[in-house]
Order: sequence, then structure tokens, then C-alpha cells
Amino acid sequence: SYVVWEEGKPPDFVLEVVSSSSRRQDEKEKPGVYAKIGVPEFFLYDPEGKLKPALSGYELRTGRDGACPKYRRLPEERFPGGAVGVRSEVLDLCLCTKPPGPEPLDGSLCWYDPAAGEFLPTRHELADGKRQAEAKVEASDARARASAARVAELEALIERMRRG
Repeated sequence: SYVVWEEGKPPDFVLEVVSSSSRRQDEKEKPGVYAKIGVPEFFLYDPEGKLKPALSGYELRTGRDGACPKYRRLPEERFPGGAVGVRSEVLDLCLCTKPPGPEPLDGSLCWYDPAAGEFLPTRHELADGKRQAEAKVEASDARARASAARVAELEALIERMRRG
């Protein structure tokens, strides 16, 4: 939970993950609440894909003559690999959905960094990278131990040859 009076300001970005039970509240009620407290960006994501589009973003705009602030829908953009997403000015990142495909996480959310021109790794990709790095370190350690053992054998052989 985010408590505005404890934090001293509203959040800069809100992402609501929509479910069957929360759909009406997330789509109809929460935008008004967030606009009223001044949340600059509000995003909706429906992992079940019942909302069309499944991912949408909105920015808070004050109406003409200081009228009540309302959310304006942000445009969708296309990103490398067929990802579709919405740019968050607040985060300076783009929230995207991976296109459907053979990967187990396709259709899930991902972040694209337009400044770097690349997707940020998912927690699964980071975990895979960590496992691969650990396996490389273990293999390197095993080679180093084998080399050290061979050096010790050769030193012992040289010492035996010197003695006799």
C-alpha cells in the first residue's frame, strides 16, 4: 500500500494489474481516484488479455481553464522483436508486452530502455544469467584445481629426479 499522507506526495507512476475480480474498479473507479490525488501516469495491464489492448498507459492532463484533471491515453509504440508498448515519461522507460511466441514468458510485461536501445532483462533472464555465470566460475575453478594438481605432480616429479 502507498499512503500519500505518509509519503508526502502521490506516486509518480501506478501500474494496475487487472484481474477478473478487479476489472471494473481498475478501469472505472481508480483512474478518477488517481487523477484526484495527482498521479502523473497510470498504466493498466491485463495478463489475461480481456482488455483490448492488454496494456495501456495514461498521462494526467489538466483541462482548459484549470478544469478537473483527467487522463489522456498515451500512444502505443512498436519496439524491436515485435513488442508493443507505451512510453512512460516519468520512468524514462517503455513498458511493453512481449509478442506471442514459443518462449514461456511471451505475452508478459517487459521494459525497454529507449536511451540504451535495449530491453531490460527480466528476473528470469537475470536468474538464468546468474546460473550460467556460476557454472562458468565453477568450471574455471575446476580447471584451476586440476592445473594446480598437475603442477604439484610435476614439481614432485622434478624433485624426485633431482634426488636421484
